[in-house]
Amino acid sequence: MLRWLRRKAEERKEEQVIEGETQAPETELKPISPLEFITEQPSGGAWLETIDRDGRRLFLPLARPEILIGTSSECDFRLSDNLQGVDKVNPKHVQVEQWRSRWVIVPFDRNSAVFVNGKRAGESVLRDGMEIQFGEGGVKFVFREVKSQE
Repeated sequence: MLRWLRRKAEERKEEQVIEGETQAPETELKPISPLEFITEQPSGGAWLETIDRDGRRLFLPLARPEILIGTSSECDFRLSDNLQGVDKVNPKHVQVEQWRSRWVIVPFDRNSAVFVNGKRAGESVLRDGMEIQFGEGGVKFVFREVKSQE
C-alpha cells in the first residue's frame, strides 16, 4: 500500500507545472472497444496467459497502459464463463497498469483478493513467469513479457 501511495504522489507531482498550476490534458474522449483473448501467443510485449475449460491456451495482450479486469461489462476486459474459477472473481477485480516501464497489478478494492505466486498480495510489480490468481480458487493467469533488446 505504501508503494501505491508513493506512486500516486509521484503522478500528482508530474502533473504540476512550475508555477504550481495543473494542466488539464486536451484530449478528445473516444469510446474504447473491450479487449479480447487471442489464441496465438504474442511475439512481443506483455500479456496474460490462461487455459479455458476446454484446455485451450488463451492470451490477453496488455495493449493499453491501464486495464481493468473483472466480470462487469464496465471492465476493459470482461472474464467469461468459459474460464475455471470465474465465479470467484468480483465485477471489478484488478487493474493492470504500466508504470515506469514495469507492469503492476493492483486489486480494485479490499474485497478483491489477488494471489501472486500463491501468496495474497496487494499492489505487485509483475515479472515474466509470475502466476496470478483472482480470488481464492479463482481464475489463474501467468504474466509473460518479452522485452525488446535495445
